Amino acid sequence: MAFTGRWESHEDQPVEFSVAPEGSWDVHRVLFWSDLIPVGKDRKRAAGVASTASELVAWLGTRPNLHVSTPRSGSIGKAPLPAKVVDIAISSAAVNEAADCPVRACADFLTWPNAGDNVYGIAEPAVLRLYLSDVEYGGRNHLLAVGIEGQDRADLKDFLPEAERLIATADAPLSPAS
Repeated sequence: MAFTGRWESHEDQPVEFSVAPEGSWDVHRVLFWSDLIPVGKDRKRAAGVASTASELVAWLGTRPNLHVSTPRSGSIGKAPLPAKVVDIAISSAAVNEAADCPVRACADFLTWPNAGDNVYGIAEPAVLRLYLSDVEYGGRNHLLAVGIEGQDRADLKDFLPEAERLIATADAPLSPAS
């Protein structure tokens, strides 16, 4: 990836790499994930959801506490890898799912292999732009995800140009899944 300016990372693992412009970690960031797993409000793996972009987008749309935009086409990286793109926010009618939620409503909806009790979710008014791409590496199909977090819709809109420039420079030995 080609960084412009100073960025910082607090996560660099096989299943997650995340970065933010220096000093902005608590405001907005870019996350790269491998093999995301959907979890319900009970924080347990959602049954019957295949590890593909289409299946995950369809499942996200069934979560009543989330507002998920209509999927659109996008891309990830230099290759570029085709991706489905959705924006995810807490729905206006959401019921809080997290005991430790600091605002009206929070929803956890993703985890990853070997994560233990760790899950990913958002707290109102945050918005996540999620890029999902079915890829192949190591002789197997995987689900590549890139998230752009904004503390709210206005912040996401302001951060998108910088985040999308970074995502467009990503390069890895991946190919679209066959």
